[in-house]
Amino acid sequence: MGLDTVELVMEIEDRFGVELPDAECAAVRTVADLAALVISRLPRPGGPCPTAHAYFELRDQIVASTRIDRRRVRPRTRITELIPSGLWRIWRALRKSNPRVPRLVATPAINTAMVWLTGLSVLAGVGMVAVVLATHGAGAGVAAFIVVAAVVLTLSVVSREIGWRLPDGVETVGDVVRLIANDGPAYGSPGERLIAQQLVLEEVRRITSEQLGLPLDEVQPESDFLKDLGAG
Repeated sequence: MGLDTVELVMEIEDRFGVELPDAECAAVRTVADLAALVISRLPRPGGPCPTAHAYFELRDQIVASTRIDRRRVRPRTRITELIPSGLWRIWRALRKSNPRVPRLVATPAINTAMVWLTGLSVLAGVGMVAVVLATHGAGAGVAAFIVVAAVVLTLSVVSREIGWRLPDGVETVGDVVRLIANDGPAYGSPGERLIAQQLVLEEVRRITSEQLGLPLDEVQPESDFLKDLGAG
């Protein structure tokens, strides 16, 4: 690979969150060679399973929800840069597509308020049930208890769902990907590894097409960077 592909390599490193040694890059001749090098540098031996698969999946979901340029969605990109406003609405769409995406969380002040509200509701409910039992008998007391339990349960669900900010430790696309990958299935069979590796190859083709300004159909796995793609 020549000087014209330095930017390409840097882009590949940024997209996949890997480092490609200069000595190994010098031996790359084709698009498939570059994809194989990327696969060899990914965290898990034999392919991108499940981290790269989770990244591609999340990227497609973000693009579908926001309509932003897919080239902006990189592992190191901060979520707040991609979604500067309307985070709650877009995050709800992401979680609907993939429940493994972490929930947004409430501020400490809201959490404290919900704890106090739930506690006061329990105390008031206990008092109400006691009064109903004393004045209207056991049947009415049971009904009052059911109402109180429903209110407390509703408050618990609401407090869990309320959230406007990212949880601690989740700042970038890569942070979300690691959570999804850790909870995701293990791609252990040869067929599953092959599918995951194919995803990497297709992404390398796409990045090469973007960086060299060539139509995607001209960038094939067997394409030689120098002879076929003119990258000197």
